[in-house]
Amino acid sequence: MSTYDNENNSGKKFAGYAIAGIAILAIGAAALYLVDVDQTKEARLPSVDVNVEEGQMPAFDVDVADVNVGSTEVSVPTPTMDVETKTVEVEVPVDVDAGVEDTKIKLPTIEVDKPREDDPANNPQ
Repeated sequence: MSTYDNENNSGKKFAGYAIAGIAILAIGAAALYLVDVDQTKEARLPSVDVNVEEGQMPAFDVDVADVNVGSTEVSVPTPTMDVETKTVEVEVPVDVDAGVEDTKIKLPTIEVDKPREDDPANNPQ
């Protein structure tokens, strides 16, 4: 394996890590906007009389978005190069044939189903 192959593989790894990092940041940012929280009960403090009644904590109905993360394979044109050399005391590149070939890589996919917004008239008290 040549030095060029090692540099090319490390570039592909970096690009993969960068894409994965961006996808994780996008999921985190979307999570802040894709949650619907509805208060279903009001808080009530205990009354402070001679007769003490128990209090009540508020209840919440939380709907969270469905997020599906996967990957899809696509073809990406990547440069290829053939170099022919002639021997004249030292090897010197004489003819360079550069081209493009398709390389298959996996890209992350994200599917987000936002929760439906509740109708306040349907929330029990």
